[in-house]
Amino acid sequence: MLSWMQRCWQDNVSYEGGLALLWMDGLLLIPFVMAAFFYPIEALIAAAALVLVSFAIYESCVIWKRRHPHPPHARS
Repeated sequence: MLSWMQRCWQDNVSYEGGLALLWMDGLLLIPFVMAAFFYPIEALIAAAALVLVSFAIYESCVIWKRRHPHPPHARS
């Protein structure tokens, strides 16, 4: 069983790609789901705060890029 899991890990996960990040996010999601069973209101508040902060950071990056465009590169 362990060799099968290791083979699946080596076949499906590339440390250069985004799938490794997805595995790490999954490791963070499991304790959050377990905590949500015991503290559902607090978990909902924490999840909503995380979504709002992520959205604010994303929108601030979009606004920054619109107001500070990159100059065109000089071609030789």
